[in-house]
Amino acid sequence: MGAPLLEDLSETLDAPLLRLGDFTITPLFLLKFVLLFVVLAMLARIVRRRLVFRVLRNAQVDPGVKYAIARISAYVVWAVGLLMGLPLVGIELNSLLVAFGAVGIGIGLGLQKIAENFISGVLLLFARPVKVGDRVRLGDREGTVLEIQGRVTLLRDNDNVVYLVPNATLISEEVVNLTHNDRVVRFGFNVGVSYASDPNTVRDILLEVADKHPAILSDPPPDVLFLGFGESSIDFRLRGYSKEMVEIPDVLKSEVYFAIWYALKDAGIEIPFPQRDLHIRSAPALSEDLVAAPEEGA
Repeated sequence: MGAPLLEDLSETLDAPLLRLGDFTITPLFLLKFVLLFVVLAMLARIVRRRLVFRVLRNAQVDPGVKYAIARISAYVVWAVGLLMGLPLVGIELNSLLVAFGAVGIGIGLGLQKIAENFISGVLLLFARPVKVGDRVRLGDREGTVLEIQGRVTLLRDNDNVVYLVPNATLISEEVVNLTHNDRVVRFGFNVGVSYASDPNTVRDILLEVADKHPAILSDPPPDVLFLGFGESSIDFRLRGYSKEMVEIPDVLKSEVYFAIWYALKDAGIEIPFPQRDLHIRSAPALSEDLVAAPEEGA
């Protein structure tokens, strides 16, 4: 019973399903092919996780560099595994060349964007103009890079919305990387006070506000610029550096402006609203009309 069953199973696995030239696709080939991809996927995942969470976990390396090393290592596993495993499955080099030719035709017919985005993703991982953890501004969108995948880069903004940005966009378009060198970013806070205020006193108050805020660094130290004379105020700008609030700049500005408001109020310094002075010159015709108006009404 066992031998006939094995013979039937062998015949079923070797039964031809499709012929591509001299190459025959059988159930056994499909089983080996799927098994190869499953093994490579598991192996690539293990390599990524071990590199990031074990080998590089205690290393003094930027998180973006760790991610790039892990992702590139996974690509190497796939490339080497396919080159070694496909002949074992039954695909010879000639068949690979034919397949690559077909892929090349497909790229020429409509897969340019996929190939462009994949190559751009590899360039991002090697050159690292943008890396995982960076705070970037792309057009009117600003967010933190979560992951650089084969086709897209995941960008999360402060509203917890994740944007899928094509990798080619990060290579070909203008991107502002706020944390490319480090996470220290300078913020500016514009303040206008009344003309009755003493500029030196205003400067001292603004610097005191900056010194008391825990997220504003003392090195580099904050400073105050006298911007000029406005229509109803004299204008200043408090400038301070922060690395903790780079991902939530609106929160930092709100906290600092709250502190500035109360500090100026306690010091008796007015924050003016826009005002206009209206001067009416004497006009003979207007004066006669104003004098004649009560008489006519009487």
